[in-house]
Amino acid sequence: MSALLLAASLVASQALGLARPATDSVQIRLQQLADSVVAARPRMPGIIIAVEQPATGRRWSVAAGLADTARRTTLTPDQPVRLASNTKTYTAAAVLRLVEMGRLSLSDPLAKHLPSSVDSLLRRDGYATDGITIEQVLNHRAGLNEHPAVRSYVASLRTDPQHHWTPGEQLQWLVDSLAPVGPPGAQFRYSDSGYVLLGLIIERYSGQSLGVAVRTLVRFDRLGLRHTWWEQLEPAPRGVADRAHQYLGGLDAYGIDPSFDLYGGGGLVAPMAEVAHFLTALLDGQVFDTRETLETMMRPRSPEMNGYGMGLFGAVAAGQAGRGHGGFWGTTAMVFPDAGVTIAVAITDQGESRQANAVMGAVLKVLAVAR
Repeated sequence: MSALLLAASLVASQALGLARPATDSVQIRLQQLADSVVAARPRMPGIIIAVEQPATGRRWSVAAGLADTARRTTLTPDQPVRLASNTKTYTAAAVLRLVEMGRLSLSDPLAKHLPSSVDSLLRRDGYATDGITIEQVLNHRAGLNEHPAVRSYVASLRTDPQHHWTPGEQLQWLVDSLAPVGPPGAQFRYSDSGYVLLGLIIERYSGQSLGVAVRTLVRFDRLGLRHTWWEQLEPAPRGVADRAHQYLGGLDAYGIDPSFDLYGGGGLVAPMAEVAHFLTALLDGQVFDTRETLETMMRPRSPEMNGYGMGLFGAVAAGQAGRGHGGFWGTTAMVFPDAGVTIAVAITDQGESRQANAVMGAVLKVLAVAR
């Protein structure tokens, strides 16, 4: 048993020793869990765990470890983090809202909606944009490769961390470096580049910049997402806590230009409590006009990633099936319908992010005792 699993099991076992723990003890147990995880993983700078229980309206948020290892500042539960690919859920929801509004159709070809310069760029690389549908891009079955798969692109995090990328530059990097993975619809291939294309489409058909468009389409104000924003594309909200430092193999990525992962596949910054609340609201039907749209988004099109739908994939923790997404910088958020709970976890070192599933499993065990 790994050190993390042992620590998580000990916390869960302590909770199981109480027949019916008091409601306020859940916060204590979750804090014990967070503390034990960091203590068991010396390379893990910090962790934030946010939990929402919709049926009771109860929410908990805890943190352990450091927000900045150089300054030795304590990590707090309200500190926002870069969400990376968790952003895809918001982007997919925005596209589906445009579908609801009649501005595009999931069966539409990319060629119908892309700027002509981008369409020509992709065609020259062998992408049949008149045969790739919006739906296929959303569920990563468009035959698109992805620019982060180019080693030199990721290496630029260290060699040129202040470089400001544009969407066109990222797509040029894609076509200069990689060939299409296959014909549209033939296979699953996770593609950040595809979500960059969706970002361009959202801007075109909303008539707004990406940050404002997604905020409006996904109804941030109605959902109470006051401290969630698109980094660099819109100003940070007033009163938001300082963003936590996130690390990559010892590299402090706090100051890396966010354009590295900004235009649809990533880009959002938020406290984990708001990530949990967004996912709860989304799967509760509060974002879309019809239940049919939500069911379309959730329905898996591929077995990969425990069933990828549109900006949502599956996970199993402590025997419970969940739906949500994860992100490169160590964020994971999942709704577990049978348990009636949403869990969002931020592990602030990318190399430790694989521990998120064990953490969610331990959280589910703690909550099961609290019923």
